[in-house]
Amino acid sequence: MKRHSPEHPLQRQIADALRLEIAPPGKASRDGVVWWSVDHAAYAGTAPGARIGRGIVAGVPDLFVLHRGIAYMIEIKTEAGVLSDAQRSVATAVLAAGGHVGIARDDEEALACLDAWGIPRTRRLVLRAGVAA
Repeated sequence: MKRHSPEHPLQRQIADALRLEIAPPGKASRDGVVWWSVDHAAYAGTAPGARIGRGIVAGVPDLFVLHRGIAYMIEIKTEAGVLSDAQRSVATAVLAAGGHVGIARDDEEALACLDAWGIPRTRRLVLRAGVAA
């Protein structure tokens, strides 16, 4: 039996919020925002080097948002979670390429990232006071 990451419930919570606030995953909103997430662990394979050979790198953020040709990426972490060296390395590369990277520990932090980046959303969900990206 495969064990799930403790981040999976957070990923579902955030995905549910983004469905309400933007659009279903992989579908563009009326404002031209598209988002998706990938469960990288499901594509790991067992052969050494197979991931690298297919262009899969460790540390890629959990959530991708695209708006006006700019990539916005969010790494989802539990309260106790910290970025790995690979995640810090990918974040540095994304920032150097002109993209944006944030960390979210719940749906409100994910929405606060979108708001800080100026990404349009429906605002059906209201953030608690004090939540900032």
